Amino acid sequence: MTLDTIEAKIGSLAPDFTLTATNGQEISLTDFRGKTNVIVFFIRETTCPQCRTHVALLGKMYDQFREAGTEVIVILGEGMQVAREYADGMGLPFPILCDPDREVYHLYELEKYFLLFQRTASLVVDIDGIVRYLKRTTVPNVWLQESRELLGFILSLEEAKLAV
Repeated sequence: MTLDTIEAKIGSLAPDFTLTATNGQEISLTDFRGKTNVIVFFIRETTCPQCRTHVALLGKMYDQFREAGTEVIVILGEGMQVAREYADGMGLPFPILCDPDREVYHLYELEKYFLLFQRTASLVVDIDGIVRYLKRTTVPNVWLQESRELLGFILSLEEAKLAV
């Protein structure tokens, strides 16, 4: 794994990482730089029903995100076997990346809250690698409306580009 910057905040260069996807492909955040925006979602736990709902909605809306110039990647803090089972059960059109030691979670300041509750996050990184949207939480209920909010944000990024 490689690291680019040490903190993620809106307006900063997104910390780079390289993780293995459930299909065996090595994916780096910088793979998207200069090509497309990217949504990065960190799954709280495989047992989190709100995270599962959010990931499923991202999958259903994937074509809309692609039309708006955006890719989707999901990061799961589990080993390859658990991640493959999760991905296979969901039938997703985008990669699930494995972060078994949760190093990328740590990089994005998603440590466990009070050592019990895994923090989760949703980010939009623009085509230049800059964090444009960042929502961190320990309460996964926010993800139930997040997919549509993300699409609205992506579309506003595209409109802003066209206005320049």
